[in-house]
Amino acid sequence: MSNSAGAGPIRFALPGVHVGLAVMLMTQVGCGGLMALPPAPTPAEIPSLQAELERQPGSLAVRMRLAEAYRLAEQGEAALVLLEPVVSDRPEAALALGLAYESLDRVADARRAYADYVERGRDGSLKVRVRERLALLERQELEEAVRSALAREGELANTAPTPNTVGVFPFLAVTDDPEMKPLGTALAELLTTDLSQTERLTVVERAQVQALLTELSLGESGRVDPATAARSGRLLGAANLVQGRVEPSGSDLSVQAVVVSVPGGRDVPSPVRETDALARIFDMEKRLALALYEQMGIQLTQAERERVTRQTTTNVQALLAFGFGLEAADAGLDVEAATHFVRALNLDPGFDLARSHWTKADQSIRAAGTTANTLGRLGLAEAGSVSDWRTRFEAVEALMANPAARDPAAEVLGAEGPGRRGTAEVIIRRPGGN
Repeated sequence: MSNSAGAGPIRFALPGVHVGLAVMLMTQVGCGGLMALPPAPTPAEIPSLQAELERQPGSLAVRMRLAEAYRLAEQGEAALVLLEPVVSDRPEAALALGLAYESLDRVADARRAYADYVERGRDGSLKVRVRERLALLERQELEEAVRSALAREGELANTAPTPNTVGVFPFLAVTDDPEMKPLGTALAELLTTDLSQTERLTVVERAQVQALLTELSLGESGRVDPATAARSGRLLGAANLVQGRVEPSGSDLSVQAVVVSVPGGRDVPSPVRETDALARIFDMEKRLALALYEQMGIQLTQAERERVTRQTTTNVQALLAFGFGLEAADAGLDVEAATHFVRALNLDPGFDLARSHWTKADQSIRAAGTTANTLGRLGLAEAGSVSDWRTRFEAVEALMANPAARDPAAEVLGAEGPGRRGTAEVIIRRPGGN
C-alpha cells in the first residue's frame, strides 16, 4: 500500500478474495459526500441522447437521461419503452419508471414502481423522498378508484360485492357544539381499526370511503340513509356498511350503529345502542365493535377479541383532536391535520393511531415540496453514480463466481471462486485532492 504526500490519493491493492472489502471501503469513503444534481435534460437533447445510447446500450445513466428527456417532452410512452425492460435488473430505473407512469396518469402503476424502488433502491435519502411521494399517490389512487367505480356504476349494480367486506361511514354527530363535531369521524376510525383485527373480514380504507362521500357530495343526512348506503356499498365493493350516530348531551353520550347489507339495503337489523358517560366513550366503542362483529356473523377467537378490546387511547380530548385532524386531512389540509395530530400526541403520547396518521400527513407535506422534476434529477444523479461504479468494477465482478453455476473442480484448481486471484485498485482521495 502506498501513500503519496500532501493531498494526493491513497492507493492500495487487494487480492480477489477481498473484493467485498474493497467495495465496502469505496462505499464508506468514495461516496460519502453529497452529489451535485445534474441539470434536467431538454427535449432538444433527445437526438444526441439517442445516438449516445446506441453507442453505450448498457449505460444506465444515458438510458435514464433519455427517458427523463422523453418524460419532460410529454412522451411518457417512449420513456416506458426504455425503462421497463431493464428495471428488474437495475432498481435505480424504478424511480424513473414511476415518474413516467405518473406523467401518463397511470397512478397505480406509478405507486407500484415507487414501492419497488423503496424496496430495492440503494440511496437511503432518496428512498425517503420516494416513500413520501407514495403517501400522495395512495390518496390519488383511492380517488381514482372511486371515479372508476362511478363510471362503471351500471355494471356494478349487477355485480355481487365481495363477501365479508365492510366499510365504515363517518358517524353523524348530533350536536351544536363545534368542539364535539369531529367525534363522529374519530369514533368511526376507531371502529374501522377494531374491525380490522381479523383476517376473516376485509375493511375498506377510511380514505376511500371519504373519497366516495366527497365525489357523491353526500351530506350528513345522506350518510345514514339505507338506500344511499346500499349504492355506496356497491361502489366500494363492500358487502356491508356500518353507519351510525353519536349524540353528546352534557357529560353523557348516546351512540348507535347499524350494519347495512349490500345489495338492496333490505332487512336492516336493529341498531346497536349504547348510552354512558362521555368519559367512558372508549368502553362504549369496544362494546359496539363486538356487537357489530356479532351482527356480521363473525365469532372472534380469544386472541382476536383481545386485539379488538385493546385501547389505543383513553383521553377524550386527544380523541377530539384526532377527529379534527382526520377532517382536515379529508379536506386536503395536511398542515392543519398534522397540527391536530401533534396535539393529540401531546395529550396522549401513546396514541399510536394518531401517530400513524401524523406520519402520513407529514409525508404528504414533505412530498408536496418535492416536484417530479426534482425527483427526476435526483434519480439521474444516482444513476450516474451507479453507472460510474459499474464501469470501475467490471473487472472485479468478472472475478466473482456465479453462486448459481459453481464448479467445485474449477475452484480446487484455483480457476474459479475464492482461489482465483486478481487485483483491484482502490483510490481514496483526500478532501481537496486530485
